[in-house]
Amino acid sequence: MKKNLIKNLGKLLIFLALCVFLYTQIAPSLSPQKSNISENLRDRTFEPTFSEEGTGFFSDSNGDEIASFRLELAESNNEVQIGMMWRKTMEADMGMLFIMPEEKNQSFWMKNTYLPLDIIYINKKKEVVSIQENAKPMNERPLPSIGPAIFILEIPGGTSSKLGIKPGNKWTWKKF
Repeated sequence: MKKNLIKNLGKLLIFLALCVFLYTQIAPSLSPQKSNISENLRDRTFEPTFSEEGTGFFSDSNGDEIASFRLELAESNNEVQIGMMWRKTMEADMGMLFIMPEEKNQSFWMKNTYLPLDIIYINKKKEVVSIQENAKPMNERPLPSIGPAIFILEIPGGTSSKLGIKPGNKWTWKKF
């Protein structure tokens, strides 16, 4: 009887220790904390570095330069898929130029993108077709072009309006 009692007491202690361990592992996720998931992700994620691979500029109908940008190129499917995701910083003269395989109506979104961006759609004639200004970060809503485009330039949000970039402007760029 005494052996049985000790055996049962041992099982009870092991069971209680297991319960305490599980509670300490699970309880933090159950507590009603006010946390912003995207901010938590932002703090823990790797930020890709800007890789300057070219330069480009916009000009008006008179051929006068409006604005110039240092460019990172997104040419492969993988580079296009990732784009500006996970970037936490962007200088005013930086841009990411997406080179699409064909000219057609395009649509981008802001999934896993922390910065507001202007998304500028450019056709084969290197003319600005349309602009999605100040695209909201972390938003999965499609942001389509208004007409066929083969190049898409992403620059810091609000830059287009600030510099006077608008549909009809010419785009010139070169790869290093």
